[in-house]
Amino acid sequence: LQNQIIDGLVAQLDRAPDYGSGGCGFESRRVHFSLSMMRKFFSIVIFYILISASFCDRPETYSEIPSIKFKDFILKDTIDALDNPIKKGTLVFTFIDGDGDIGLMPQDTTYPFDSTHYYNLFLNGYYYDNGAVVADSPSVPLYYRVPYIEPQGQNKVLKGTIKVDIIYNFPIIHDSVFYKFYLLDRKFHKSNVEKTPIIVLND
Repeated sequence: LQNQIIDGLVAQLDRAPDYGSGGCGFESRRVHFSLSMMRKFFSIVIFYILISASFCDRPETYSEIPSIKFKDFILKDTIDALDNPIKKGTLVFTFIDGDGDIGLMPQDTTYPFDSTHYYNLFLNGYYYDNGAVVADSPSVPLYYRVPYIEPQGQNKVLKGTIKVDIIYNFPIIHDSVFYKFYLLDRKFHKSNVEKTPIIVLND
């Protein structure tokens, strides 16, 4: 078993050896970088990606269409850098991509990575108004760029966990919210759409 964790602002990852050359093992990589985009009701401040590249005697095979799965949403009371009371929620979901074409390079800003393909992670928020579900319309959409991850070796499968920390500033306007989200790969294959449970912000 081989386990290494890397924290940094730039996603520089070591890679698993070619199929058959490294025996059977597992490598884990962690990338940590900040997002400063402020939201109407919250701001995403930290974005974590745990990248898992696995290799063994037989290469794994999965669909080239990325698959994601909601895992958890953790909400807690805390303070910000200025000691202001806030609530912090952490959205946690896993992903797997059979051909390993996940992420955008910094230079991916022109065709075909312009317009709607400039981003590859999309979150949509919803809240309740008199019992009815209403789609939130923040001034800045909840779209993000997951950085490029280059698989090497015969086994191109990428697995991992993505964690998004969401800050809710007081006063919190909506009592309850939930999110739907999905991921695009570099060929613009759209993953399944996952959904969080209802998140109660005001007890």
